[in-house]
Amino acid sequence: MAPMKPERRERDPDVADSLSLEQLARRWRMTRRQVRQVLGTGKLAFVQIRGRFRVSLDEVERYEREGGPS
Repeated sequence: MAPMKPERRERDPDVADSLSLEQLARRWRMTRRQVRQVLGTGKLAFVQIRGRFRVSLDEVERYEREGGPS
């Protein structure tokens, strides 16, 4: 029997144009814990959607222009 293909999920509009902690960690080459510390400084706006942290791409780019992750 051939393996089943995973169901194709449509992109959730609630998280479109935003990044998760994991995505930010990869982008900035740091751990998720370090990203959470950056969020804790209040210098980077974020929201929680369904218990997950999300940061808008616009906010990430603004933060990077202003000096980026510390």
